[in-house]
Amino acid sequence: MPYQYPEVTLSRRVTELDIERLALWAGLICSVFGLTVGLIFFAGERPALFGRWSVGLVSSVCGGTAAAMSSAYAFRAILRYREPWLRRIPTWRQLVTALGLVLVHVASSVMMILVLFHLFQRAFFGLHLDVLAGSLAVSAVTGLTAYLCLVATARTSAETLSVVLGIFMASGVLISMLLAEEQQWWRSMFSFLGTTQAGRGSFWTFNLTLIISGLVLAAFTEFLTRDLVLLSRTYRCRPALRRYKLARKLRPRPRVVRWCLVVVATAIIGIGLVPVNVSMQIHSGFVQLASAAMIILLMGTAVLLPGYPAVFHLMSYAAVGAVWVAFVLWQDWSYYNLTGFELAVVAIMFSWISVFIRTTSAITSDREERNQSRISQDHPLPHRS
Repeated sequence: MPYQYPEVTLSRRVTELDIERLALWAGLICSVFGLTVGLIFFAGERPALFGRWSVGLVSSVCGGTAAAMSSAYAFRAILRYREPWLRRIPTWRQLVTALGLVLVHVASSVMMILVLFHLFQRAFFGLHLDVLAGSLAVSAVTGLTAYLCLVATARTSAETLSVVLGIFMASGVLISMLLAEEQQWWRSMFSFLGTTQAGRGSFWTFNLTLIISGLVLAAFTEFLTRDLVLLSRTYRCRPALRRYKLARKLRPRPRVVRWCLVVVATAIIGIGLVPVNVSMQIHSGFVQLASAAMIILLMGTAVLLPGYPAVFHLMSYAAVGAVWVAFVLWQDWSYYNLTGFELAVVAIMFSWISVFIRTTSAITSDREERNQSRISQDHPLPHRS
């Protein structure tokens, strides 16, 4: 039985102007909130741009709070009406999707604010602000964060969410590398960054990045599955393949694809929750679980995703071959160590996921344009005399 999303009737329509209006209100309200907090914390002080109780620290706290509130509101009041199928999936899946979107915007906002103020402190060494200037800086950052997070959440799609996931993972891992107190961490393994031996900053940054990335991947899976369901409903076997009985029986399998991605998301969360120094066996088990799910997805694209271009299936098999080559270079030839192999596999997997998302988006857009064109031909506009 094909994977179904029950149809719903829109109770109201959220326009693009509504999103901008609500985002501006969120930015205004949160900027007042940031100004109030700044005036309270900086009273009688001359805060620095970065450091303990600095403008950057207060801005990151206020910005993270604003990101959480605006993202949660945008999901509840805007996105669920722009994407009505979200209201029909089980409540726990809605909560996981919302949690992933909120956390990724909060974490991204906090990281960007801290990095930005750290760079400003390096550029303006020794600069201290007065109460008004520091409070206005907090106000501006908080308001801008609320505006951007509400707009980003309200316009979430599979394609945009994949970009957010990639940027967030890359940024989080890079920051954990920079925070690692053990500069020779790369001689061990990639997961060493998530241990306390690498340093407290690296430990928290690396593991939280993995946990939040797993939640974001689970949220992304919902949007991608929705696109695959739409494709499966309109799938038609190519005329050149209809003479083959097996080809006529093939159709897209959104349920299998979804479960493979859910397993990968769960495994990523497990890797972050159980660092390698806590339990090597459990940590390795999650790694193997994610690897097995990805291999099934890569090897089964021709069966799970019929109708995709042949070059996409060739690339999927090429990705499997590239992983095998990377393994041989590490295990048999000792070309690089375990860290190099892990980085190669992560790069290959996320490159394939990016191509998968863009290909799905392109196919969905083409079919929507084709349907609109067919509707226009069936119901032409009357000519004016």
